[in-house]
Amino acid sequence: MDAPSRDPLTRPVQFFTGKGGVGKSTLLGALATTAAKAGKRPLIVELGIHTSSSHLFRGPNVGYEPSEVAPGVFATRIQFEPALIDYITSRLKLRFVATLVARNRSLRKLFMAAPGVDEIVTLHRVAQLASDEQWGPILVDLESTGHALMFFDLPGVLEVFLKDGPLRQVVDSATELVRDGNRCAVHIVTVPEPLAVNETIQLYRGLVGRRDLHLGCLFINRIPRAWLTEDERRLVAEELEGPSAREPWAPDLALADYLGRRGDTANKCLAGLRHDIELPTVAFEARAEEGAEIIEALADALAEERLW
Repeated sequence: MDAPSRDPLTRPVQFFTGKGGVGKSTLLGALATTAAKAGKRPLIVELGIHTSSSHLFRGPNVGYEPSEVAPGVFATRIQFEPALIDYITSRLKLRFVATLVARNRSLRKLFMAAPGVDEIVTLHRVAQLASDEQWGPILVDLESTGHALMFFDLPGVLEVFLKDGPLRQVVDSATELVRDGNRCAVHIVTVPEPLAVNETIQLYRGLVGRRDLHLGCLFINRIPRAWLTEDERRLVAEELEGPSAREPWAPDLALADYLGRRGDTANKCLAGLRHDIELPTVAFEARAEEGAEIIEALADALAEERLW
């Protein structure tokens, strides 16, 4: 990657989105590891019920307060109730009152039923963490492409309906962060598989050109290795159709043929991504490692880019 390509990855706050199962959490772990080794203090921000950082790094459970999951790497999970308490505290200035309000059963049901409240308190929490200069970069793991579009659309929708008041102030604060190209970037993560690529292209079309967002990079995970040359693939096909069709090694040849066809599909997907998406691209080959081992392997590859 050249300097302009690396630049979005130096933003203090970075959002990552993409279809489920494309390796966002693993990528964030690798980026955070690279940043930590470069002397930064990275913070992974996870949304939703489940957390990936604890599993990937084989570290302690990740809660609302940031905790160290690997040397120099910190993680937090934004949970609705404590995020709501933080939000109400910012308005009432009295935390014990905010706690009583948030934990009141009737009021809690009202808050959870109100459209957009979850996104509002999440944006508030991200902005709160961004205002704390001890973290950087902050890497936000959005749940899915559909959630990302709703997440980024919400401030603009609420601006239409809200005039003045505390809720509008929160929306304005979060919107200011997301719209600041010097502080924030949105990256897309995918894999070279047809369903993921189609969803990625639709996501890109939904985000590109928006003046309130600053797209960063396209990350492509798990690109299959080219196991055989074209001549070797032709030989495998001939053997499967002829003398080796009923031999004990036929399943091995069938596997080789499958891997070759899978590579063809991946190449078509890569061509489609390059044709339809105009973003700096970082690509990673599929690897046999898992968990902490693959994070280290990807971090070593990212370290060569000298992002920080």
